[in-house]
Amino acid sequence: MLLAIAFVAVVLAAAWGFNAVIGYGPFGIVIALAIALGGALLSYWKSDAVALAMSHAHPADPVEYARLHNLVEGLCIAAGLPKPRLYIVNDEAPNAFATGRNPKHAALAVTTGLLDKMNRIELEGVLAHELSHVKNYDILVSTLAVTMVGIVALLSDWAFRFIWWGGGRRGSRDGDGNGAGAVIALVGFATLIFMPIVAKLMQFAVSRRREALADVSGVALTRYPPGLIAALEKLRDDKTVVHSGSRATAHLWIEAPVARQESEGKLAWLGRMFDTHPPLDERIAALREL
Repeated sequence: MLLAIAFVAVVLAAAWGFNAVIGYGPFGIVIALAIALGGALLSYWKSDAVALAMSHAHPADPVEYARLHNLVEGLCIAAGLPKPRLYIVNDEAPNAFATGRNPKHAALAVTTGLLDKMNRIELEGVLAHELSHVKNYDILVSTLAVTMVGIVALLSDWAFRFIWWGGGRRGSRDGDGNGAGAVIALVGFATLIFMPIVAKLMQFAVSRRREALADVSGVALTRYPPGLIAALEKLRDDKTVVHSGSRATAHLWIEAPVARQESEGKLAWLGRMFDTHPPLDERIAALREL
């Protein structure tokens, strides 16, 4: 609840800044909030479809991927969860993610690399981690975070485009308030610069905390910490990166699918700077203390 209130406050601040720059009065705020609400509702209902499409995932055939289906069914019975829809991402990098608005509408996707490189115990640990995200409603929190960050960025981008193409405070052009309009526009401009940064930092904080919680919850579900520890060690040592991964969906995966080391890509420094996950070594050390 506090997270939702905080994100709504950031969106409201961005909406005010948007209106302060374009200068359309209360009508401008109403339009900005209507766009924000529409985007939030659309993302809420279609977040799973968007994430799966962006990752090029396809349904996991029950016969071809019987081991995956059997493991998930067993874990769902233990966790008291409905079985999510299962998907496969054709990629040699080992990784997995869960998405959806609630446990009844959840989906779980794994890469072919994960199935190939993990033994049964390690795979069970990864799947338990992802199902913990579903049970803890992290998938809804992640959807909320991405939606709100996207809305703030969109409002900021629109306002700057409006200025670039000759827009600006209508009131200031009409000579309102002895320069008060210019001051309001300046404050709004500053708000639109800083709110996307604030929203993104909030998303990072939420993602990191939720990943750590899912590790602990996943171990509690399997009752075998070495399984997930071994899986995380393999993920740490593997240098391949999911090709269909992006920064928009990075927070969903068990390991962010972005380059962190120079050998993994030229933008590794950017991946480290905007990492949505705690370092794997820290996660492994935390699990060993359980």
